[in-house]
Amino acid sequence: MPRTSLADRVSALQEALTAAGDRLPEPVRIRAGEVLQRAGERTHFSAEHTVVALAGQTGAGKSSVFNALVGAELAATSSKRPTTAHPIGVVAETAALGAGAGDLLDWLGVSERHDLQVDRAHPDGLVLLDLPDHDSVVADHRLRADHVTERADLLIWVTNPQKYADATLHTRYLQRLTGRDEVIVVVLNQLDRLQPAEQRACLDDLRRLVAADGLRATVVGTSAVTGQGIEELTELIARAVRRREAATARLVAEVRAAAAAIEAELAAPSTGGGELTRSRDQLLTAMEHAAGVPAVVEAVRVSSIRDAVAATGWPPLRWVQKLRADPLATLGLRPSPDQGASTTEDLAELRRTSLPTASPAVTAQIATAARGYVAAASASLPPALGEQVNARVVAATGSVADALDSTVARSVRIRRAPWWPVAGAFQWLFLAVAVLGGLWLGGLALLDYLRFDIGDGALPLVQVGEFGIPVPTLMLVGGVLAGLLLALISRWCAGIGAARRARRVRRELRRGVEEVASRLLLGEVETELTALQTARAAAVRAAR
Repeated sequence: MPRTSLADRVSALQEALTAAGDRLPEPVRIRAGEVLQRAGERTHFSAEHTVVALAGQTGAGKSSVFNALVGAELAATSSKRPTTAHPIGVVAETAALGAGAGDLLDWLGVSERHDLQVDRAHPDGLVLLDLPDHDSVVADHRLRADHVTERADLLIWVTNPQKYADATLHTRYLQRLTGRDEVIVVVLNQLDRLQPAEQRACLDDLRRLVAADGLRATVVGTSAVTGQGIEELTELIARAVRRREAATARLVAEVRAAAAAIEAELAAPSTGGGELTRSRDQLLTAMEHAAGVPAVVEAVRVSSIRDAVAATGWPPLRWVQKLRADPLATLGLRPSPDQGASTTEDLAELRRTSLPTASPAVTAQIATAARGYVAAASASLPPALGEQVNARVVAATGSVADALDSTVARSVRIRRAPWWPVAGAFQWLFLAVAVLGGLWLGGLALLDYLRFDIGDGALPLVQVGEFGIPVPTLMLVGGVLAGLLLALISRWCAGIGAARRARRVRRELRRGVEEVASRLLLGEVETELTALQTARAAAVRAAR
């Protein structure tokens, strides 16, 4: 499995921090921000140089070890404390690096610089620093030491047989370095003051104490006087510089630690997707009942049939439809005759329906369903955040009724089917034929009543089988029968179209209810779940 690069980890940590936002405790958020800042700062300067810092307590022989590593008396050593007031730096670099250590040393606050010839003991790119004592009586000295300690690529902590077991060393310094094992070396100096058996005992005891501090750091015994262990320490430094891994390992360790802290804060047992989906459906169903969706869908179906019959039914019987109530008008969903479609659409937000107000029982169902959904989702939320979301969602249920009413008014639209005018035109045509036939027959009857002799054969016939049917009779009967048959066919088609319109309105109302739920109730939870899922995934990528 390929290793994750530092750049990818930093990017993932930034994504996790941005996605989590103020959902994280302030200390975790600040710590991650500091790590990102340091990673950005360090990678901004020369990546070819490895900063190795010698830190330690007063009198541990830190400056002596520094001089032994350098091979020259650069750092002052004295029995008077404190000796080192400012960091001292030595740089081994070839011209190919272009003196890139200058900006790096300025960033570290190191003003005293010495150049070393590049050789096996001092590889190209080495920046070796001697820091002020961490327990200096001068506060400014301690601040300078801490500033570099936090930014060094390889930290060498120097102690001696008299102070290695000091509780202050472990509780105030070493225990705080947990998580940076790969870039920490603990040096037990002044071994020349001990017998060989005592040296082994002290080194074993120091390794035990370091392990108890939670560190798996390398422990090396040295003597700046005899040179014991200096070669081993030099090799450790040279290896780190040659591999160019010290800086990356240090930042990777810090990034991983910060990401792990974010992951731990956001970790929560995840609920099953089925339970969350069921809770969501229950909430939407409760909101549909509160909005009167079933009644509205049925009203659309009935009113659609009513409108179709009024437009395509047999004209002499259409007045019967006016005696039947219009369900949409009753619910306040039928625009007034003087309002066009665009006007109705524009006023949908302002117009209220005549649907009955949701009963307290239905309102309670919404609140209960909302709590159930939040409870199902809260298994994936940190406890404190889950309580906050629950309070906000339940409070928002009070504004659901008006939003649902507006959604219903906006979603219900019944437009005339294209075939209605065509069927209506044929109905009037058939009626006209029937009326003409009737008038014709009526005229003939009047002439016969007045004793006018119109003679045989004056009335044209249409031969049907063996019988001849008078044309006016065929017009009257045929027009009526054709109109009634067309009315029946139109009623059947209207039922099919009404069912289709009802399904369409049902879908639109469902989308409208989901939009209201998402805006007022679900969106609060879904926003948190999405943000936390993004933050967790990014934190895992940064910490792995």
